[in-house]
Amino acid sequence: MGKNFLSHFQPKMLIPGLTAGLIVGITDVSIEISLAALIFSGVLAPYVAYGIGFLLFGAFIFLLFGAFTSSIPGTMAIPQDTPAAILALIAAGVVATMAASATLEETFTTVVAAIIVTTVLTGLIFTVFGRFKLSRFARFIPYPVVGGFLAGTGWLLAAGSFSVMTDMSLTMDNFTDLFRTEVLVHWVPGLVFAVTLLLILRRSSHTLVIPGMLALSIALFYIALAVLGISTSEAAELGWLLGPFEQEALFQPLTPASLMLVDWSAIVMQLDKIGAVVVLSLIALLLNASALEVAVKQDIDMNRELQATGLTNVVAGLFGSTVGYPALSLTVLTHRLNAKTRLAGVFAALLVGGTLLFGANALSYFPKPVLGGVLLFMGLSFLVEWVVDARTRLPRIDYLLVLMILLAIASIGFLEGIAVGVLAAVVMFVVSYSRINAVKHTLSGATYHSKVERPQVHRQTLQEMGGEIFILRLQGFIFFGTAQKLLDQIKERLNDRDQPRLRFVVLDFRQVVLIDSSAVFSVTRMKQLAESQNIQMVWTNLSTPIEQLLEKGGLIDETDDSFIIFPTLDHGLEWCENRILATQGITDLTGFFENIEKHLKRGIPELEDVTRLMKYLERMEVEEGHYLMRQGDQPDEMYFIEAGLVSVQLELPNGKIMRLRSMRDGTTVGEMGMYLGNVRTASVVTGRPSTVYKLSRNALREMEKNDPEIAAYLHQWIASLLAERLADNNRTIEALLA
Repeated sequence: MGKNFLSHFQPKMLIPGLTAGLIVGITDVSIEISLAALIFSGVLAPYVAYGIGFLLFGAFIFLLFGAFTSSIPGTMAIPQDTPAAILALIAAGVVATMAASATLEETFTTVVAAIIVTTVLTGLIFTVFGRFKLSRFARFIPYPVVGGFLAGTGWLLAAGSFSVMTDMSLTMDNFTDLFRTEVLVHWVPGLVFAVTLLLILRRSSHTLVIPGMLALSIALFYIALAVLGISTSEAAELGWLLGPFEQEALFQPLTPASLMLVDWSAIVMQLDKIGAVVVLSLIALLLNASALEVAVKQDIDMNRELQATGLTNVVAGLFGSTVGYPALSLTVLTHRLNAKTRLAGVFAALLVGGTLLFGANALSYFPKPVLGGVLLFMGLSFLVEWVVDARTRLPRIDYLLVLMILLAIASIGFLEGIAVGVLAAVVMFVVSYSRINAVKHTLSGATYHSKVERPQVHRQTLQEMGGEIFILRLQGFIFFGTAQKLLDQIKERLNDRDQPRLRFVVLDFRQVVLIDSSAVFSVTRMKQLAESQNIQMVWTNLSTPIEQLLEKGGLIDETDDSFIIFPTLDHGLEWCENRILATQGITDLTGFFENIEKHLKRGIPELEDVTRLMKYLERMEVEEGHYLMRQGDQPDEMYFIEAGLVSVQLELPNGKIMRLRSMRDGTTVGEMGMYLGNVRTASVVTGRPSTVYKLSRNALREMEKNDPEIAAYLHQWIASLLAERLADNNRTIEALLA
């Protein structure tokens, strides 16, 4: 550990770390001064020096803690602009609440207490989310909604910049006052600075652009004062400078005695905005971290980042700092300077700390046009990204949502804009999701069959009449929008005169997550439609929650045979097929050897009966649950089923059993294993008392030796069975693909 730490002091890491630290420190000092001026403006302007001290101390803590606790070396965490913009609204709300009944000191103390509560609460929420690994839930906020919030933040920063430069709040009532000559001279230079910096950074991302522009602008400001013959004291009186400050030290935290001046009821009235800071900061932190992963090509432990940032917010917040988290742009800057060392954050923190302790006098000479220009630049950056650039990057509907949120924030209020965005996002989601077809596959019983093996004559009957079965394999979440489309599809099939009359509707819920209570109404209408048209509804693969919801809706009734539930789609299809066969008078599937005899006589006309075949078969009467074959056995026999029912089932390692298919009278089982010589991949069990005929491998060899003619035609008949089975599978696959 010690050797690794000392490696940071080698020149190849020390020099880039020092360079990056100085650049980040200078940039951050200007940002925090601007944010402090934004929050402590208007009637709170006399306390702006205290505000600067709070934010610079917070920057010192964030940079220092971030340097050692972040999962990526070189991470730069600072008090951020988005929460600061909302904290400015909180400060304005507190001032408006206390204006008539409190002293200025009491109002200032209450504002600082509101900042402390907000930052500490945000830190605690960060810590809880990280501790319980809940970071993934914050990612469910729709991307355009986040974009609208950030665009709205840009508006707040831009509007706040004019307040800093002109000492007047920007409203619709005084908007025209901005264009008076004595006011224009205060904000036009800041606008020129912001636009120039924005245009330069869109063409060049050089690390010295921001520090260079700050130094150049300050120099030009004082050159202009000299040319105009205005002294610094006169400039301060005219409102051109940030100072002078009365106190000697910038950082003077609240004392326990000063907390007695806090009006807690005024803070309670701002809880909605405090909640907005918490939510937006959480989202912004995760978005920044996600973007940082891409920018530096390194994975970030989100939950660790949340816990580390949460602890830092609690510590910094107790001393009056606003909410902070890793800054994407400054962190990327350090990596571009190849300063992938934790010392970069330490050097930046030392510069900020030095300014906090010794820079009060120097900061009093900071030009307000440059200060407001920094704020305006940050606001314009958000607005350009989400109003100009997003126009070609986002789908039209998402872009319109961003604009809607921005307009709501600008015209109504920040929280109202959030409400509009969330509501619009919900509506958009419902509309978009309702366009997704809840039906994954639409199938017909003529092409999609159960796994029951049946004689050829019965398969032909089902192919001819299987169109009476309408199969809908559902998916996703079924709610009122998708349920209505489902009902419309059933009506469309019912009115299709080119297909057989509809008798069965099979709805398979295997891939359905849930249905909501409003969808039950559409299900009730399906049931009414089925009863009026003499259609039987078959529901399969119902989960327990769905079944309980249907039961509460009065749709499950054991005495009602028009609405039937089966555990699987296979069982439901088998039931429908049996009902169709029953309408043709087929209730007991017999005559298997008559079918063999018919086939053999086509190849051997002189054959009188199947005695020549039967002498090689062993007749067996078996009870229900008898294993004809076991999974893993050698393939030494096959069976002809004369009467009964057998099931092919896969026995899983967890003890569960999966039914693969069932065979009734007149079918065969085990022929593929015996012909291929592979061990049994599944077990075959009788589902009821059955009569079967066993053909062993030895008996087949004896048949081939003693009666090759019968053996040849037996092979031909089994080949035709396998070909028919393959053709049936192909029809099923084609139906699924269609």
